[in-house]
Amino acid sequence: MTIILDMGGVLMNHNMPECITRFTSILGEEKMKTVLGLASNGEGTTGSLMEQYECGNISTEHLVNTILKHAKEGTTREEIIAAWNTMHGGIPAERLKHIQQWKDAGHRLFLLSNNNELHWEDIFTHYDMSMFEHCFASHLLHISKPDPRIYQFVDNQLRTWNCETPFHFVDDIAINRLTAEQLGWQTYETIYEININK
Repeated sequence: MTIILDMGGVLMNHNMPECITRFTSILGEEKMKTVLGLASNGEGTTGSLMEQYECGNISTEHLVNTILKHAKEGTTREEIIAAWNTMHGGIPAERLKHIQQWKDAGHRLFLLSNNNELHWEDIFTHYDMSMFEHCFASHLLHISKPDPRIYQFVDNQLRTWNCETPFHFVDDIAINRLTAEQLGWQTYETIYEININK
């Protein structure tokens, strides 16, 4: 079995309601939307600070400094980082255990990620990278507008590497799964939906 894992909410410990609550407290609701670009439903707005960061175009330092500049008086850098980490706060141990079971069962595992620092920090902190054959990191991939080119590139590369089809793709964002399904990938919302015994 060939399994492609999204590096975002599928693996990391996302808590969007808490993240929104914290940034509302730090910036106020209007600045949370206009400065950070984080809408109340958890989506990033096009061209926003949040989207620029998710696409890997700006550093964590720039993100934090910009938010701090617009934050309410008395806000600390630590509070901003803590708020952001509720959305990118590490990878739960039970998910790592589940993925290790796939590896032990002989399945071929790949990662698909936005090219930003927090994703990579989590990867190198929590993973033995030998669990994965490759990580596809792309500036073209973002939750609000997934670019079909990255999915096509991954599909072509996996076929070149003689990976077993159908490709099993796990992503908690519906629009990403829809894009992948156009290539004939089998898609899932969580890692626990895949039965490794099949």
